[in-house]
Amino acid sequence: VIYPVSTQDVSNILSFAHANSIELAVCGAGHNHRGNSIDDGLIVDLRKMTGVSVNPLSKRVTTEGATVWGSVYEAAERHGLAVVGGLIPSVGVGGFTLNGGLGWLTSAHGVALDNLIEADVVLADGRILTCSKKENEDLFWAIRGAGSAFGIVTRFVFQAHEINAKVWTGMMMFESRHLKGVVDMVNKVTSEGNDGTASMAFAFFARSGELEVHVLVFYNGSEEEAKTYFAPLLELPRKVDLVQMVPFSQAIMPHGSAPGRQWRKVTAGSCLIVPLDHSFIQSLMDDLEELVTKIPDALETIIACEMHNPYPAMRKKQTSTAFPFRGRHGSIQLMPTWTQEENDEACWAWCRKVDTKLAKEFQRRKNEEGMDETTRNSVGTYINYDGLHKSPKALYGVNYERLVELKKKYDPGNVFKRFVDLLSGE
Repeated sequence: VIYPVSTQDVSNILSFAHANSIELAVCGAGHNHRGNSIDDGLIVDLRKMTGVSVNPLSKRVTTEGATVWGSVYEAAERHGLAVVGGLIPSVGVGGFTLNGGLGWLTSAHGVALDNLIEADVVLADGRILTCSKKENEDLFWAIRGAGSAFGIVTRFVFQAHEINAKVWTGMMMFESRHLKGVVDMVNKVTSEGNDGTASMAFAFFARSGELEVHVLVFYNGSEEEAKTYFAPLLELPRKVDLVQMVPFSQAIMPHGSAPGRQWRKVTAGSCLIVPLDHSFIQSLMDDLEELVTKIPDALETIIACEMHNPYPAMRKKQTSTAFPFRGRHGSIQLMPTWTQEENDEACWAWCRKVDTKLAKEFQRRKNEEGMDETTRNSVGTYINYDGLHKSPKALYGVNYERLVELKKKYDPGNVFKRFVDLLSGE
């Protein structure tokens, strides 16, 4: 394992590896579901490259390759700014942005990579290329959606946005019988009537032995405005209500799935076309209940959905960047979590079964009469959540063929293949 501290260090490392035909793996902030390490070769660990700077005049934020979102939010907030970033502060800027990036500000400003202005990329042979809409434009197109397959990005420059001093956010917990009310609120947040101020996420848990619906809300406005907007949700009885006005840097989740090395996990990332169908969402909760009833060891399993206003991201065509997950939908992540090896096969099978169910529903709904072209061309799989290692063609859809051609240009030796192997021919 080698720990570079600068872009030049990364260049020197890759030049050496290239000259000596050494296999590579790359670690950014280390928040990765896919498991891309190696036993024989060189791991380039960027976790000493965590710098962040803010230019309040241009409203631009610059980070290094392994900076985490918590650091970005704190730095930007001092200048009344925020960036489209992750809900979990320990998530790294790199993988999150290069493969999409869904966050609270997506409702107003699209995904994280839509707000990327410039980046420095170190190629497999050690060359350092700066790319933007004006320089190395084809590489800039490719890294916005498939960046992990083209090189090591050591510098990101983001467009930041003005943010209120405080935002209304936090977690609420509901009994499962109130699912329909939660779904109705989601359908309001994801409608074209949302001016970008509101976002929402919800998840199913069974940790307590009973199914519960956890809801995270976000509103970039006053508490009075927020409570008026979310009034239908606030009318429902809540087991827990931790919503309050806080600085944007605190509008976060402390962690995602159950923390700790004792857990065995797999993830799958799909989507839910909006407006949501309550009966289908209920069936997903039933799927979770079936799993934990059959395998009590899997009580930490989560089904989590991020439901932002999808229309700002849809202002760009599906082919405007390599990111192929634009559409009238939110994301859904399956996270089976257990401890005993004997349950591996059953938990993986459950994940694949529910993922297949989600894919079938997506295919059915995207072909509904009147559906827009962007949604019809979405792949329906959010790659940042894909732990099932789907094929590159399935993951990149209409952008797959162009990505393969650019891969041959910028990484002909297929060095960066551990996240997704674009040259596998699948």
